[in-house]
Amino acid sequence: MRYIATSGGVVDSSRLDELLNVDMDLLPHVVDAAVSLGLLREDKGNLVITSEGKRAVELQGRELRLLIKSLSDDVEPFKDIFDVIGDSDSIRRSQLESILRHSGYTDIEAALPVFVEWLAYMGITTIED
Repeated sequence: MRYIATSGGVVDSSRLDELLNVDMDLLPHVVDAAVSLGLLREDKGNLVITSEGKRAVELQGRELRLLIKSLSDDVEPFKDIFDVIGDSDSIRRSQLESILRHSGYTDIEAALPVFVEWLAYMGITTIED
């Protein structure tokens, strides 16, 4: 999101993995989630940041968490993550692994650090079991 926002708000989706140096197996899940949340939209092969996406880039911690939670009512794995977290500020690693597996992630070890970082950015701690 931040990369797209700082790149004029539009990036060629076919080049995003190479521009970000991200695992191509993980990137589609991240992009699909951002599109599902309404943070990005697709337009003629490009990813375009939306007004909600721009807002998300500006927020941190609990404020970002509230925005993502408000956008995630029907979006997996976010909905399940927020359902498990509830009002707490933590989630167990085993719970996060289970949610990711249920949501179709096949390389859990590659996906975990991305979600742990995303959760930490929102002030949510991942607790080792």
